[in-house]
Amino acid sequence: MNKLIIILVSTFTLVSCTAVKVAVPDQFSSQATKMKVYGLNGWKFNEQLSFGSYVTSTVQRGWDFSSGNRFTRFSIKPEDIILSAFDIHSDKARFNEKNRFQYTIQDAKLITEVFAQEKFSEKQIIYKSNIDWLNNISRTNSYDYAFSATIVPLNFNKGEAWSLVMVNQFDAKKDKQKLFERPQTRDLGYATNGKDRIEIKPLYLSKRETNSGKEGKVLGGPIHTGYELKWEDGVVGIIDIMDNQIWIVNDLEASDKMIISSLASAILLKRKQDVFLERDSGIMQ
Repeated sequence: MNKLIIILVSTFTLVSCTAVKVAVPDQFSSQATKMKVYGLNGWKFNEQLSFGSYVTSTVQRGWDFSSGNRFTRFSIKPEDIILSAFDIHSDKARFNEKNRFQYTIQDAKLITEVFAQEKFSEKQIIYKSNIDWLNNISRTNSYDYAFSATIVPLNFNKGEAWSLVMVNQFDAKKDKQKLFERPQTRDLGYATNGKDRIEIKPLYLSKRETNSGKEGKVLGGPIHTGYELKWEDGVVGIIDIMDNQIWIVNDLEASDKMIISSLASAILLKRKQDVFLERDSGIMQ
């Protein structure tokens, strides 16, 4: 029932919006180039991206490692005692995932190599019942997600490798959300070469425009739409994960644009763009 409600709310949210897009400020868009990213959709075999003048090699993905265990949960909380009276019980479950990938990316002259890995761990409560639609519904209690990448220039700025780190966490005890609202996670990220630092800030859509032209809040809470890359107090790039687009400001050196393109392509190649979207807002099948 809870899963059905969330699906209906999510569907209504998307239908109510004329389009779910990253809000790109006019001042930025007039000074930047928008590039559509091709090659993200479909099978992960022979995956190769291209956008603007940039193209990657075939992305080499390692084996995905995953593990999990499930055990009976004992609880004396009043809500659990009430559920047990209706023959609804629960288990605890833990899941771990790890994967990695690498590729090169180049424009007409410059080349970088990218090495990346993801780690994800999650704790859930899984409900058991003789009622079909209540059986095996699960709820996320907490998770930790970490994405890291190393960008190595091959024919420019040698020795100035960049490190990318992104962290996404959720704890149901600390991150409270309203009924039918998507949990808002602590999503942090940055990239550095030891001297310079690029802040990576998640972007969310919190307002919508209906077909009639009226503006209102997005039902279920803000929707994660992309990332903003900020360098020395100025926005140098925007990553649109809804429409697979990359914006890069024009007033940059070719080598700096190459670094931004490497960071953006690595972020778009993450298997988990939004953990709660991947997990049906905390309710799994």
